Amino acid sequence: MILEALRRYKDRNGHQHFLTEKIGSWCRAYLEALPPRRFRALDVGLGTARDLLAVREACKGLELELYGLESLEHHIQHAREVGITTHAVDLERDRLPFDDAFFDIVLSSHVIEHTKELFWIFSEISRVLKPGGLCIIGCPNLGGWHNRAALLMGREPPAAKVLSSHVRGITRPGFVEFVEHGGFFRVESYHGANFYPFSGSLNKAFCRILPGLAASHYFVLKRTDKPGLFIETLDSAPGLTDTPYHRGG
Repeated sequence: MILEALRRYKDRNGHQHFLTEKIGSWCRAYLEALPPRRFRALDVGLGTARDLLAVREACKGLELELYGLESLEHHIQHAREVGITTHAVDLERDRLPFDDAFFDIVLSSHVIEHTKELFWIFSEISRVLKPGGLCIIGCPNLGGWHNRAALLMGREPPAAKVLSSHVRGITRPGFVEFVEHGGFFRVESYHGANFYPFSGSLNKAFCRILPGLAASHYFVLKRTDKPGLFIETLDSAPGLTDTPYHRGG
């Protein structure tokens, strides 16, 4: 009964997983602190272009070029129609079609949980993002209270079901350990989104107070000035030698 109620809530309030307006405000605050020039922002896994369009709206008055990476043709077509330069790529295999240190901002919302090759994806992000550049990552939270409750009942946590499109379950400590390994990225802040079963202002309050128990979470990162690429972490992180992760080439 509890699980069925949560399913109904998820269908009704799924929009609360996405901190679209906050992404816009985070980007605005970051760019305003930089010397004025032409800026570039990339969305990895563009989807409907919701986040990039929010960034464009929030950053009115700034010179900003928008770019997207997407695999679905109807999303690519829509993005191009609204003025976003969009490329069709395989995120887990392809080298991104951009020069080194090309972007000031890289976004990716609810994409990485669908991918195996996180080391390659973040290596390419580390390559195309400028030192000091902003990176915002959002994904389902395996540590959300509803996932913990499901495990206590012997059920698969909704964020990491076998019969789903998710291939990774991501907690706050696990992602921080992953993304900061090697010193290429630094976590600046952490935010929760969609605290079951609440909505509206109460939902926002619980997400602010207990972000690690929310259904989704967002990490605001900075690219450090360390030279090299994130793929190098495959040679220094323990327990990775038995999996043939993609290294490019």
